[in-house]
Amino acid sequence: MAEHKVEIVEVEIKEHPDADALEIAQIRGYQSIVRKGQFQDGDLVAYISEQSVIPEWLVKKLNLWDNEKNKGKLAGPNGNRVKPVKLRGVLSQGILYKLEHLYDHHDDKAYWGLILEDDSTIEVNLGDDVTDTLGIVKWEPPIPTQMAGEVVNLYGKTLKYDIENIKNYPNIAQALIDLQIPVHITEKLHGTWCCFGVYPTDIHDEIPYKRVIITSKGLSGKGLAFKDNDVNVNNLYMKTFKQLFDDDMFFNTLDALVNSESGPMFFVGEIFGTGVQDLTYGLKTSEFRVFDIYDGQPERGRYLKPYEVKLTINRMLLPFKAVPSLYEGVLTWDIIRELTDGKDNITGSNIREGIVIRTLDEELVNDKIGRVILKSVSDDYLNRKNATEYN
Repeated sequence: MAEHKVEIVEVEIKEHPDADALEIAQIRGYQSIVRKGQFQDGDLVAYISEQSVIPEWLVKKLNLWDNEKNKGKLAGPNGNRVKPVKLRGVLSQGILYKLEHLYDHHDDKAYWGLILEDDSTIEVNLGDDVTDTLGIVKWEPPIPTQMAGEVVNLYGKTLKYDIENIKNYPNIAQALIDLQIPVHITEKLHGTWCCFGVYPTDIHDEIPYKRVIITSKGLSGKGLAFKDNDVNVNNLYMKTFKQLFDDDMFFNTLDALVNSESGPMFFVGEIFGTGVQDLTYGLKTSEFRVFDIYDGQPERGRYLKPYEVKLTINRMLLPFKAVPSLYEGVLTWDIIRELTDGKDNITGSNIREGIVIRTLDEELVNDKIGRVILKSVSDDYLNRKNATEYN
């Protein structure tokens, strides 16, 4: 699924609509603003995406060092973090590190060379991952106190979950369009990923009711879940669960669906509102909404189809809703662009983070990303002020 890496990619150069000295470098579905003439169509570059933290030597080689302030000119306290910016009205996502086009007289061949800290070069090819070679790491925001807590290891019993950005895989979106495969589009809410996993029998003494897994996205991917103890009493995920489900009726309802034969059921959703992220959606408190339900053991079960998610919530009389549904039908690029931007569908008080696109039948699998599910993120959302991105 989605991962952070610095990849060797090919660029396509386009004209900037409002700046004679600038051009747009296209990288798959992403674009980066560059100086005119700096790159040519077909050049290979190292694409340093947003949320990258760049070492000092590379910041200097990129001519992004401020000698007077003794720091970089990018985001963060050290000026070395890449974030989206608008340059003359066009969103720029990521930085391009120019490669040297060299010729090896001994082997009689041309090749692309990556310039290292000591000014030596190594040969690179299209698709190479040079993250470690350049010493680049992904920026991880500090975890707020209310999102941290004591955890227990439940390896193999939690979900690994992520959604690829459509800009990384525009070819997959194009295939959905060309094949006229029906899709379901929902709003992507800006909050924190949360999963409540309910097992039919006891699996650990330190989790709620000995069989309920409560976890965040980062923890779930590592096989960890929050303990049910006094230390975690103010933990956002634990509090949300207990506010929703602190009732024996919860289990009476779930036992109709979760049993030893069917295995566990995982409710995957977003906690959002006041006290979660910078976008509060005009809410005075926080709220939980589901965007996926997974039925069965991790990696052996299946995600419910969109209509099954709604049916399950309604039939079980669960105390939460699904995320806003925006569209069902055949996909087009116009629909993607139209729905990605705008106001949220919760209260209409915030910009929309974006959308999530999945197939109606949930049966398509791609050899690169697995389950076919993609997100399209709003440019306005990426460029907003005072943003928070807690995972």
